[in-house]
Amino acid sequence: MNKLEINTAQNVKIQYNLASLGSRMIAFAIDYFIIVCYFFFCMFLLDALNITSSDPYLFYGIIMGMTLPAFFYTLIAETAFGGQTIGKKIMKIKVVKLDGSRADFYQYLSRWTLSIVDIWMTMGGIAITSIVLSKHGQRIGDIAGETSVISLKPSLKLSDTIYEETFENHPILFPQVIKLSDKDANAIKDVYQTAFDRRDVGILTALVQRLETIMEVKHPEQMTPNDFVLQVMKDHYSMFKDK
Repeated sequence: MNKLEINTAQNVKIQYNLASLGSRMIAFAIDYFIIVCYFFFCMFLLDALNITSSDPYLFYGIIMGMTLPAFFYTLIAETAFGGQTIGKKIMKIKVVKLDGSRADFYQYLSRWTLSIVDIWMTMGGIAITSIVLSKHGQRIGDIAGETSVISLKPSLKLSDTIYEETFENHPILFPQVIKLSDKDANAIKDVYQTAFDRRDVGILTALVQRLETIMEVKHPEQMTPNDFVLQVMKDHYSMFKDK
């Protein structure tokens, strides 16, 4: 799976898995189904209430007014739910800025406006081609809005990430972990779990800085902050597992 790599102001590199084309297409299909159901609901409601008018312009105006929310569905949903529509929530994908942070209204507006061109007018042809060929899996609307779509599904279980390589003779790279109590270790795991689940750069950055302060050590430049935290947890487990 392709990844979106960002470098924060604190020089912390974080990688996000880009949403696959398949998951984006399924999310779109779910959203399209919701829109179609809403249109049918509006028609059913008008028929049930026997709303008619001798003025056809007034009647069509009522229909347009009732169905207008469906036209803006994607824009409204992504703005309200922080980059997700109902389809995206189900598929666990999300629209973000290229730096991994939350997109703003104008970026959602750019995506929605250009979806008329790269999705609706071309039956999705331009969007699919652009997603496949672009480095960050962007359709035209994403390129204009400087956004991308990431997957929120964890690629590994946290327990596997921490312990799968912790063998009997696991080398301890940071003996300073002796300064961490069991309570500290549990707190580190909980905080890391939160950052892991939310893909939150800020939480991970704060955790790395806190570990550096307590252990009085600087994480090596060749080691990512994510790997540094995992190594510290492995070292602590290895050092105290028999005590």
